[in-house]
Amino acid sequence: IMADMEKDYEGNGDQSLLYELCFAYYGYIGYLISLEQDKVAKKELSEAMKRTKELEEMMEDRPEVLALQGALIGYRIILSKFSSLFLGPKALKYIKTAYETGENCFNCQTEMGNMKFYTPKFLGGSQTEALPYYEEAVSIIEKKGLKQDRDWIYMNTVLLLANAYKETGQLDRACELYEALLEYEPEAQWIREDLYSKCK
Repeated sequence: IMADMEKDYEGNGDQSLLYELCFAYYGYIGYLISLEQDKVAKKELSEAMKRTKELEEMMEDRPEVLALQGALIGYRIILSKFSSLFLGPKALKYIKTAYETGENCFNCQTEMGNMKFYTPKFLGGSQTEALPYYEEAVSIIEKKGLKQDRDWIYMNTVLLLANAYKETGQLDRACELYEALLEYEPEAQWIREDLYSKCK
């Protein structure tokens, strides 16, 4: 699908298609990292950063693009731990600027949540403080109607919130979200088998 999107974008230069393509890269790279396929993830990340730079030039200072750039820098840190000292402040700047300027920007909220959740405590991270950002991100997506579109971004955001509930000892709330996602997308067997099964 992403290869087709790349081809179509090269043919028509459509801004909205590029926007969707950059989010597709974001999701795919996160998936590769979860599978520990770091070599492939680095290759895709290089292309994603190039495409997101193009998007920034088209949509200058748009908070959702800034948040996306901050997230991609976060991936660079994950894939190269020693880069955190010089890339960490850069990612933080992108994400904070996006959050402060992006009213009703779901991924601005998501990336603030990620920043709080994954930053070590001694550097100001807090899994508990991440929760309101994830909750607001889910709320914004639902208000925008993406929930009705079987949107993968909605599912991903709900799973981030569920994981934050689980990691802060609120397993019942996490299980409620897994159950809601299975009603939303009954074909998501991996949620049923890997996550929801632990609720019983």
